Amino acid sequence: MTANTVITTSITTRPIALLTDFGLTDPYVGQLRATLNRLAPGSALLDISHQVEPFGTAQASFFLAASAPHFPPGTVFMCVVDPGVGSARRILGARLGDQPDAQTFLAPDSGLLGLMLDTPGLPKAHIFDLSDAAARYASSATFHGRDIFAPLAARLADNEPLEAMGPELVAASIVSRPWAAPERVEGGVLAHVLHVDRFGNCVLSVRDGNVFPAPVTGLSQGPRERVRIRQVRAYADLAPGEVGLLIGSQGFLEIAANMASAAHQLTLRSGDPVRLLFNEA
Repeated sequence: MTANTVITTSITTRPIALLTDFGLTDPYVGQLRATLNRLAPGSALLDISHQVEPFGTAQASFFLAASAPHFPPGTVFMCVVDPGVGSARRILGARLGDQPDAQTFLAPDSGLLGLMLDTPGLPKAHIFDLSDAAARYASSATFHGRDIFAPLAARLADNEPLEAMGPELVAASIVSRPWAAPERVEGGVLAHVLHVDRFGNCVLSVRDGNVFPAPVTGLSQGPRERVRIRQVRAYADLAPGEVGLLIGSQGFLEIAANMASAAHQLTLRSGDPVRLLFNEA
């Protein structure tokens, strides 16, 4: 070996990250992981969550967008929150950029990939329709996670390129959802609750870096409901039980209360619309 020899390395087996709404009571996660161990025995299996609310596409989309930056390069993300399981909905594969160690995402065409694909600063995403590749597998009509997504994920973990698995799509052709981005409305911004965590903090569809024309001073859940609110840096900047607005650790705006549940106080749930007001008029 000379001093000028260039050593190149490639990913031989990619880790697979799992995001589902299967829960941990039934045998579904166990069967999924067993199938992946059989089909991709060299892949590390990493869990984002299996406790997404049933059919909770918005929550799953948030979990994915917030979590993907913390996973290793080359990770294959297998996202099975699939209200349309067994239907003619498409199965998508997406790759961020063209690097050999680019992260790859597998999900139903339900809007689940929306927040992740719209993350500022990411490389251009290449999106592919894997429906024909999926149709080659014999499967039940109700458990495509085990019968279809797992074999596709194993192929991606073995470095099969998305280009060989299906045609590339125009990004604008995939399903988008109204909860995926805030909307300017008169006097404020209309956002949606993506997730309520175990502390009662309500994560909104507003990212860190969104610039408002004026400080947020209130919120509204209906035409006559207005709550005074102030933006703070940390939970402790609020009085005990006081509701406020801050940027959380996941990079999204949160409605939170100091040592109390903002969701309980405001009767908020995942999916609810919330109007952030720039004044209290």
